[in-house]
Amino acid sequence: MKLSFTTLGCPDWTLEQIAANAKAHGYDGVELRTQTDGNHCSPDATPEQAKRIARIFAAQGVAIMSIMGYCTFAHRDPAEVDRNQALMRKLFALAEATGAPHVRSFAGRLPEGATHAQMLETVAGAFKPLAAEAAKRGVSIALETHDDWCGSDLLLELTRLVDSKRGFGLVFDICNCIVAGHDWRKTYRRLKAHIRYCHVKDAWRSADGVWHYAPMGAGDLPWREVVKTLKKDRYRGFLSFEWEKKWHPELEPPERVFPQYTHKMRGMWAEKT
Repeated sequence: MKLSFTTLGCPDWTLEQIAANAKAHGYDGVELRTQTDGNHCSPDATPEQAKRIARIFAAQGVAIMSIMGYCTFAHRDPAEVDRNQALMRKLFALAEATGAPHVRSFAGRLPEGATHAQMLETVAGAFKPLAAEAAKRGVSIALETHDDWCGSDLLLELTRLVDSKRGFGLVFDICNCIVAGHDWRKTYRRLKAHIRYCHVKDAWRSADGVWHYAPMGAGDLPWREVVKTLKKDRYRGFLSFEWEKKWHPELEPPERVFPQYTHKMRGMWAEKT
């Protein structure tokens, strides 16, 4: 089992603090968030800046396992699709410079009034040349199960259309799928051949049906069963803790939840099946 965290969970940490804390708390890698808001690497970083970042993490023996990008492709405007393709190519360069094997992406929310059937060709058409380029560059796009793109039928059709085993795969966010109303076992079984790594977060649902994030093991999600299933399948990818502190500042600080995550996950993995 390999554990990582997304730097979405520590918006106030420097890169040096991220790398040092990842090592101190028993993580094998991190997902490095890339945005223009200062957390934690700009998509416009120069090759020299990217190599400096790589050295910071290498010094701690922590892998940058994914470049956490924010590209979306479910757009009616071709110019917006082109803009996101250009952004994705910048992220490929960052992945190459930092040694990250994956670039996380979204498909994006459906435009108002649009259906999946209408947008599938647009999204697949945008990803297909990018996936071919990613494969040539030794990286892979990792599309997160997110927003309107969590169903296994839809994602299987999208992967079929993109048709790139080396350049395109999925980030299986179990919480997102459950919240969207999908059975996690069925979704996992159908998608597992395409899963690059998993996002892990726990949550509980209040009486009004609203989901609330919780530290690992403190929510309602069936993580013990998920871990048991992954272990039985000899899953070797990363289990990446996504603590959305950037978006929800009221959440507990990373100094508390990051070490608690490794403790809980390694404990569950060690249990006899």
